[in-house]
Amino acid sequence: MSSINPLHQMNSDIVTARSKASFFAHDMTRMLNGGQKAINKLNKIRDLIQDDPILNKSDICYLSRDEQLQRSLLICRRMIEICEDNMLGEGDIAQLYRYVDIPIPLVMHYSAFLSVIRSQGTDEQIEKWFIAGVKHAIIGCYAQTELGHGSNVLGLKTTAVYDIKTDEFIINTPDLTAAKWWIGALGVCSTHALVQAQLIVDNHNHGPHLFIVPLRSTIDLKPLKGIKVGDIGPKAYGGFSTMDNGYAMFDHVRIPRENMLMKFSQLTREGKYILPVHSKLSYGSMVKLRVDIVGDAGWKLSKAVTIAVRYCTVRRQFINPDDSQNGLEAQVISYSSVQHRLMPLLATAYALIISSGELAADYSELMSQLQGGNAEMLPEIHATSCALKIWSSRRASEGIEECRKAMGGHGFSSYSGVADLFASIVPANTYEGDNFVLCQQTARSLLKQLKSVSQGNLIKAGNSDYLNKLAKDDGSSFKFTSAEQILDSHVQLDLFGIRAARLVVDLAQQVQSGRPWADLNMECWILNLAHAEYIIMKKMVKRIHALESTEYQSLIPIIKSVADLFALSAIGYSSLATFLSTATIHPSDLSGLNTTYRSLITLISNNAVPLTDSFGFTDKELNTSLGKADGRAYEHLWERVQSNPVNHNPKLAVSSVYREY
Repeated sequence: MSSINPLHQMNSDIVTARSKASFFAHDMTRMLNGGQKAINKLNKIRDLIQDDPILNKSDICYLSRDEQLQRSLLICRRMIEICEDNMLGEGDIAQLYRYVDIPIPLVMHYSAFLSVIRSQGTDEQIEKWFIAGVKHAIIGCYAQTELGHGSNVLGLKTTAVYDIKTDEFIINTPDLTAAKWWIGALGVCSTHALVQAQLIVDNHNHGPHLFIVPLRSTIDLKPLKGIKVGDIGPKAYGGFSTMDNGYAMFDHVRIPRENMLMKFSQLTREGKYILPVHSKLSYGSMVKLRVDIVGDAGWKLSKAVTIAVRYCTVRRQFINPDDSQNGLEAQVISYSSVQHRLMPLLATAYALIISSGELAADYSELMSQLQGGNAEMLPEIHATSCALKIWSSRRASEGIEECRKAMGGHGFSSYSGVADLFASIVPANTYEGDNFVLCQQTARSLLKQLKSVSQGNLIKAGNSDYLNKLAKDDGSSFKFTSAEQILDSHVQLDLFGIRAARLVVDLAQQVQSGRPWADLNMECWILNLAHAEYIIMKKMVKRIHALESTEYQSLIPIIKSVADLFALSAIGYSSLATFLSTATIHPSDLSGLNTTYRSLITLISNNAVPLTDSFGFTDKELNTSLGKADGRAYEHLWERVQSNPVNHNPKLAVSSVYREY
């Protein structure tokens, strides 16, 4: 038995792990978060709310669903006060929500309702509705999904019939299946909704369009005439309990013609429908929601990895016979099974954060172009956001759950902080397009690009540029000639590109052979994952080159190692099947790839705590007892358990139960 105090050893272990860093964590934090100015802005937000009792989410797990919704409304009110008292801009508000990280109705108000009005509304509509929303005179939601239709937007049944006599639209729910359903912020909070409904003019259906529909009185929040609205109840895994996902039915509700968003499509007083310059211009706002999912998935996964890495660093189990002199049990993080599960997830978190930042920049450029009616970037950004939304939500969900399992039994405790992360990211596999449906859009886009390339047109820019390689592709497998070549970024990117290109060709051949499109969903799925991984590798390589000759140049070696681990974990493990089935790599190279992969696992493991520290999370943000920065997991867990209301409720005492029964 060791005479060392195990509680003191835990703090010592985390300090020792930090001392092994081969880079400056503070520099990495600045790079990941957009520079020192962005860090200063984030710290300003933290200072505003750090000790605010209403924004403390540590006790939410003890509350009933009704109590959680009540707390949610209090949080909304407090955040509105903070925004108005400190005159926060939109960027500050986004940071505020990211820091609090509680699903509340205001998130949908800003990310969906207001953002869509600003991007698809006329100047007059923005002046009327957007300004009112920013001042919180109205609270809104985005009502698209129906009880009977989700991914199939064209199949929505809610109608908006134009009455030329009164210059009004009649919003109606024809049957139960057309009830708006799952709408965030609709259950108890919203006064208005952006409703997707079929625009019908003179018995002609022009397809789904957006309409601003008042739902509740802005004075007493009672539903308006003709509107039935409410909350749809608790969700799976206890997730989104603070969000009032709701339903709504409309009984011939009349709204002015001016309530149809008309920046692109328009309807005149005389009932003349004017088509937009580009049929897909309105897609820009939908792309934004998917772009946000990619970033959210990356940051949520990074939280889970931070907690798991810290906990596995300070938890010790079993004496290591190869190192038994000090009498200490081995750190869990030292076991290869734990390293091989957590280190690729650490690399994935970095890859998603970097990729989402690049995607957000591309989206901003797209929106600037759309303001001028230029939709040239839209197909590319649409396909990219679809691919990355699918990949990120899938990998983050699986990764967060793997973090929980790597933490052993204590990981199943709500106090670990990981369970809530899982519950809040899992639905992203479904909302804003079910992943297995959405992947078909990516596939169709790539087939269109392949057709263009086959006609002699080179892809000069974009994330499907790997299709240009098909002209010289003889179908042979790449053969590595050295260990250095395995770590060559250009070689890695070529491999990801060749694999994706061959999968596109295979899908095209399947279509040409006569297989029905409905039978090709899994081929679309596999292609989507390959395309997403190519995009992520491309953006990682781009970021590494961009760091040259900058203040972050010293970070290049460790970022390069993270990118290498991401690449080899995909090539040799998570996506091995498609690299082999497409003959992109040869089976004889797997041993060499695995040797290099194991060395990267060791390298990243030695830097795991500094790499997770670099995400920059505070203990408050992580909301964990097991993954706090000081490493004192057992003490924090014990303290948290002592505050458990069950331990202080006399009604639950065994003796009182016996007396009653």
